Amino acid sequence: MADWSFTWYIAGIAALIGGAMGLLSLIRPRWGAGVVRLTPETERPGGWAEFRASYGGALFLLHAAVLLTLAMSGQAGEGSVIGASFAAACYWIGMGLGRTVSLVADASKGVRTGYNVFGTAFELAVGVALLAPFLGHLGR
Repeated sequence: MADWSFTWYIAGIAALIGGAMGLLSLIRPRWGAGVVRLTPETERPGGWAEFRASYGGALFLLHAAVLLTLAMSGQAGEGSVIGASFAAACYWIGMGLGRTVSLVADASKGVRTGYNVFGTAFELAVGVALLAPFLGHLGR
């Protein structure tokens, strides 16, 4: 860890945040459902499994992969950190992009809320933080 650059610490913090959100959604899918403001349909069972899968397991392991490459960077190399954090960054930036499109395209549906503005900023901030190792590499 002594060899880590500042950008790796930024990505590590973002991966801890994303991983914690995923783990919490995996353990408590009702929490994940509340964060994304969705609820399973009672007439179509199985929705809780989707929250555990999409917002839980997938989110947890995506960020665990970033943390693992950071922890194993001595053996796996700098490229592994850049690649894993870049992939996770694309996930978050894609969410921010989708929410931004919704704020514009779905404005008549009442989506311009403080929750969605905050969500957009949060998703883009986590995405940029995870992109930090890639951006730092470009600066060399």
